[in-house]
Amino acid sequence: MTGAAMKLIIWDFDGTLADTRPIIEAGMDHTLEILGLDPGLKAQWLECVGLPVEEGIRRTFGPLGVGLDQVTRAYRSFKHTEHDHLLKGFAGVSELLEELRGIGMPMAIASSKRGEPLRRQLKVLGWEGYFDPMVTPDEVQAGKPDPESLRLCLQAHGLAPGDAVMVGDTPYDLDMAQRAGVPSVAVGHGFSSQSAMAAYGPRAYAPDTAALRDILLAWSRP
Repeated sequence: MTGAAMKLIIWDFDGTLADTRPIIEAGMDHTLEILGLDPGLKAQWLECVGLPVEEGIRRTFGPLGVGLDQVTRAYRSFKHTEHDHLLKGFAGVSELLEELRGIGMPMAIASSKRGEPLRRQLKVLGWEGYFDPMVTPDEVQAGKPDPESLRLCLQAHGLAPGDAVMVGDTPYDLDMAQRAGVPSVAVGHGFSSQSAMAAYGPRAYAPDTAALRDILLAWSRP
């Protein structure tokens, strides 16, 4: 990123800020077991993490002729709140968020997680009050990779696309950023490989939080 300093960091949540893979995989295992489906479908389903849950279910199970409402009900029956003990922030993320807040960097979230579980998990992690706005499928007509979520974040701060940075771990995050004209950073500790994300033109790649910190602090200076 060159020229003026960035004025807003927009974060994805699952796989970017927080390691939610154990919870997500447990919910998928629960669903496949209840429905008596091939456990091998989990790998294909995991490739849809980053999309709204309903879209991930449609892409995974639609071609198989499995009733989507049936899958959704089974997935929703998993007691996610009883598994929040599996949740953790990636190493160094809490410190990075505190450092960014300390220098006055505004931060927002654009997530495919619904608002209630997002707020609950942010509270578990001690990250309440860090992000404004928090845009979830509850606030938009079209979820990722549609750019609506990013446009709402920009509008909330009165910024142009080039004033912000999107940080994400899946092609859906980076595709959304590309469509919105927002520069992006791909992180390597989440759900997708560097090669899968490269096609969507991230300005930088951070294999870990230390590298991400260097990138974001450098971009915060004009």
